[in-house]
Amino acid sequence: MAFIIWNVGTRPLLELIRDMGRPSWRGAWHFTLGLVILIAGAALMLSVTLVDVQREFAILELIAVAAGLLVETLLGATIRVYLFSR
Repeated sequence: MAFIIWNVGTRPLLELIRDMGRPSWRGAWHFTLGLVILIAGAALMLSVTLVDVQREFAILELIAVAAGLLVETLLGATIRVYLFSR
């Protein structure tokens, strides 16, 4: 969800750079909400690690980030239309 809220996977690079140059309250809200969701997901992932915390967490977090980017790329635009059109 953090990647969908941030809209980083499917946004063209020039548009991302242009949007970063002009901060807005909506952008700050999306960044903060995405960061909170990302940290909450990492905390939940950390609670699953048992033996070798550093190695297991790194592997699980890498898988979660890759899966999040894949979902954002495939379904991000559709989900954003649904979430933000209300």
